Amino acid sequence: MNSFIRKLKRLLTYITMLPLYWLSCIIPKDKNLWVFGAWFGKRYADNSKYLFEYISKNHPEIKAIWLTRNEEVYKLMKRKGYRVYKTYSLKGILYSLRAKVGIISTSLEDINLCLTGNMQIVQLWHGIPLKKIMFDDKITFKQPTIFRKLLSLFFPFIKKSYSDALLIATSEEVQRKISSAFKVPLEHVKITGYPRNDSFFQDPAEELELVKKLRQFKSQGKKLAIYMPTHRREGEIDISKFLLSSLDFIDINLQKLNCVLLIKLHYYHAREILLLTKNKKFSNILIISDALIEQDVYNILRLIDILITDYSSIYFDFLLLNKPIIFAPFDLENYLRKDREFYYKYEEVTPGPKAKNWKEVLIHLKEAIEEPEKYKKEREKIRDIFHKYKDGNSSRRVFNAIKEFIKN
Repeated sequence: MNSFIRKLKRLLTYITMLPLYWLSCIIPKDKNLWVFGAWFGKRYADNSKYLFEYISKNHPEIKAIWLTRNEEVYKLMKRKGYRVYKTYSLKGILYSLRAKVGIISTSLEDINLCLTGNMQIVQLWHGIPLKKIMFDDKITFKQPTIFRKLLSLFFPFIKKSYSDALLIATSEEVQRKISSAFKVPLEHVKITGYPRNDSFFQDPAEELELVKKLRQFKSQGKKLAIYMPTHRREGEIDISKFLLSSLDFIDINLQKLNCVLLIKLHYYHAREILLLTKNKKFSNILIISDALIEQDVYNILRLIDILITDYSSIYFDFLLLNKPIIFAPFDLENYLRKDREFYYKYEEVTPGPKAKNWKEVLIHLKEAIEEPEKYKKEREKIRDIFHKYKDGNSSRRVFNAIKEFIKN
């Protein structure tokens, strides 16, 4: 029933916005007005966020507008003094109608899907793909049904096409995968690096209480590790089973290692783990909510000593720090069969030890603390395949690519 209601609401939105879509196709555009969004309008994070902040700070000639459907995002950005509007507010609609450029990290629903007529779209995406994505993903990607194709005749804005968009990549290897996944020519994908990775070359936001707390841990000689698994089926499958029964065991062993473990689950799963652990107390484990990091984990990653993950693209980014990575592919065979296929053989692109359970993770964690350089050469080899640039200037390169894009 909830699914039916959501679909009905979406259809009513499409019907309501359709006249405005046709208006967006003919209304003159302002080349210096750019709208931004991320994660279906629900978060202030990812590549869109870092490019937005770079442009807001360095290019006053561009009127950068953030669109959101989330009240918490709206309040957060208002406090920071940024231009932010609700997606379907009067000003949000008016700016969308006039914007020359729409910048997204997930889908057109990051901004106002219905008002993208004649808007030039910049798809920044949200991760270097280990997992097959978009049209390359034969398991979870929803190919257009006959009904959706018929629906798109009435609502042209729902077509899943980026044929006229600008896309970005971090290297030639990634450029080829993005071209394949989005069904666009290579020349539509510019190698710039990811704006969010600029954070690895900048000091963390000192106003965050969590940053102060992490710095305090480090001043006490503690090592900081973070566990960041990817989602399962866009949140449809519970992944708390990988953690709940082991948390007390993990906590005790972390004490012996003088290490603090941060746990940050994917956006799709974050709420469930917080609810399941809200009455538990740990000495060496921190369950990280979006509120603690202002919705963006890149605010703290530079402070982290060791990453623990499974199939998340976060490890490709973390390679820029050249710090230890422990891989925890607890359900690898099942994941490949039921969730996603990979572009690569897992063993060949994961430069670090592999653990089958938390007991093995803790063994590798001890080793990473004592010998952080052990997999250094392997990390550098994979880093150089997936990152052309190892600096903090990706936002600048993306900005220049957009200026060139809208000039043509």
